[in-house]
Amino acid sequence: MVVFQVRDGYQVPEASKNPAPVFANASGLKADNFRFWSAQAAPFSGGIPVASLSSSILSGLGRPGTKGGREEPATGYEFPSEYCYLRTKNCPSLAGLGVRSKKIIIKDIHVYALGIYVDVPAAKSALSSFKKKSVDELAKDQSFYNAVVSASNVEKTLRLVISSRLVDQKKFLEALEERLAPRLKQAGQPETLVKFKKQFDGVHFERGLEIAFTCPDNKNLVTKIGGQQKGVITSSALCSSLFDIYLGSDPVSKDAKDTFGRNLAASFHEH
Repeated sequence: MVVFQVRDGYQVPEASKNPAPVFANASGLKADNFRFWSAQAAPFSGGIPVASLSSSILSGLGRPGTKGGREEPATGYEFPSEYCYLRTKNCPSLAGLGVRSKKIIIKDIHVYALGIYVDVPAAKSALSSFKKKSVDELAKDQSFYNAVVSASNVEKTLRLVISSRLVDQKKFLEALEERLAPRLKQAGQPETLVKFKKQFDGVHFERGLEIAFTCPDNKNLVTKIGGQQKGVITSSALCSSLFDIYLGSDPVSKDAKDTFGRNLAASFHEH
């Protein structure tokens, strides 16, 4: 277990100097049930977090941030070392970090920064059959990622932070719908996509907006936007389909998938 501390010698990017107001929690849960912050999200008030990934592993995830997390290099947004949804379980650790980019004319636009979190002890237990393989082998093994996506007892979170003013609700949902629709149709749940999109009704997109999708059990998808819980959708197909967008054979952020695979694989060989 490693305690993260702020290190000297790093300049804070402009994007992370102006935190937005703390949003209220609409779920009815106590505020300390959620431990997360970002460049423009609520700051963590529970002290320095303790991560379940080693410092050697996390050193490959951007550079240290100002609040104990890691900075996504392309956008400068900071991601916490842990993201807690259920206090009764291990808090999922940051294992993957990257950016979703889209080419507009001749320029790559950073659409959003992305962090992938996973309950490491649960993953090591559920995927114990993979421990015999090396880190390099696991990082290239798609069946390893598939097993993480489909694991029913491994809590996972996708945390996105919008980084471009060109992104609005319509464009964001259209991009996800393009990927989700075929998967949900194949699973016989096309109506689930309607429920998923409805959670974004009235949401104003702007730089720094935080969107988090948590699957605590691969049965329910919990959506939080701007710190507020927007809904819980019971659908294993939706959980698997959403995480497959980021950990499948054609990920929207290769960096996020690659760092996730390598870091989780490395944890399998730690004692």
